[in-house]
Amino acid sequence: MIASGPETPGTGCAAVSPEDGRTDLGRRLHPATEIVILFSSLLLVFGVPSPVVPMAVIVATGLTVVVSPALRLRSWALGVAVLCLPTLFVLVIVQGFFYPGAEVHVLWEAAPAHLSVEGLSIAIQIWLRVTALIGLCALFGLGTDSARLFDGLRMLRLPDSIAYVCASAIGLIPLIGARTRHVIEARKARGWATQHWRVRMRLLPGIVTGLFTSVLIEVEQRHEVLEQSGLGANSRRVELHYYHTGRGQGLLRLTIAVLAVGLVAASVAGVLPLPDSSQLIGVR
Repeated sequence: MIASGPETPGTGCAAVSPEDGRTDLGRRLHPATEIVILFSSLLLVFGVPSPVVPMAVIVATGLTVVVSPALRLRSWALGVAVLCLPTLFVLVIVQGFFYPGAEVHVLWEAAPAHLSVEGLSIAIQIWLRVTALIGLCALFGLGTDSARLFDGLRMLRLPDSIAYVCASAIGLIPLIGARTRHVIEARKARGWATQHWRVRMRLLPGIVTGLFTSVLIEVEQRHEVLEQSGLGANSRRVELHYYHTGRGQGLLRLTIAVLAVGLVAASVAGVLPLPDSSQLIGVR
């Protein structure tokens, strides 16, 4: 039974009654809690200089993907690897072999290139942060639909217009993929050898330009329709899905946020005893 209520941003789905949503969503955290965990983790990754934090976040993210029924470990790992492994190669070349410094601990040297501890530690630190960022965003993006994100942002008291834009960005990801495939198939029907990556790279600028324009127009049109339907006019918040959440989730969100801010403050004050990259390498 589908209950009457507001539509899901970007999908057109109506609100789900508690009886329908209990089985699918009842065992998960409230989306607002997931958003707080995401941003608290990112705050720790970029606020604490020790590489131990992004390493712990990467491991925790991987374990979450393993136990999550909504995600496939292979898809998540493949996406993260495709983005992060080239980044590691570039960072090791640029920072590790060509680190600009007079007083450095050289591990290996050949002509102008020299592998230094300082450059390698910076490369590792940057790569771990980027990998943690991509892993978290992939976990959140692949495991969250537009309705859950919209409900979570509204629970966190964000304006409806901002919540709609953020939720639409998630909801339009599969649409962008489908339209890209259709454009490539249309080019193939006209005689383009789209099976070759060189041809696809030549077609990419035109595809991205047209796709970006059409997506912006569609988001604006949907926003106008929702505003005319009363988006944000009613002060009473109605969730698009049912979430089996107790009173402890509000306390959990507050505890996670306060803990993250406290750990960053302790790191800035120098009272958080975590090793840096050079200490993990074994130089200091």
